[in-house]
Amino acid sequence: MDNNNSNNQSFEGAQQVDTALQQCQAERDAFKEKYARAIADFDNFQKRVEKERMQWMSSAQTAVLSDILNVYDDIERALEQMHKGEQSQSVASAISGLELIQKSVLKTLTKHNVTIMIQVTDFDPQLHEALMHVDSEHHITGQIVQVLQKGFMHKDAVLRHAKVSVAK
Repeated sequence: MDNNNSNNQSFEGAQQVDTALQQCQAERDAFKEKYARAIADFDNFQKRVEKERMQWMSSAQTAVLSDILNVYDDIERALEQMHKGEQSQSVASAISGLELIQKSVLKTLTKHNVTIMIQVTDFDPQLHEALMHVDSEHHITGQIVQVLQKGFMHKDAVLRHAKVSVAK
């Protein structure tokens, strides 16, 4: 009997060890799953933060570059007016100075991947804003007759639409 009792106790002890082992393995698997989820969540968080950072930077660049474009336009209008007027030595100096400033602004824009739109023949609503329709003997309907304000691209996106007049 003692031998039988001892075998029962061994068997019960082995069952308890197996049960404890199974519980530990289940807890380990649960922790592994939680760890894997935490790693995935953190990875997704990092990607989202990087995407938001890039969007914020792009938005800030667009705002600054748009302001620079306004300065460029003012210089261009001033130069046009000066070229129309009478040329004296002081006016010629002012024109020369403004042209240097204009080149400098354009160089800065180019440095920041801003380019002047060069497609100015056929109207494209993705690139141009039609301010008026005009009759023209030299243009087909839908062609750009005159660029009233230059358009600019920032990388591959429109920074500012070109303002144009279009043939009827």
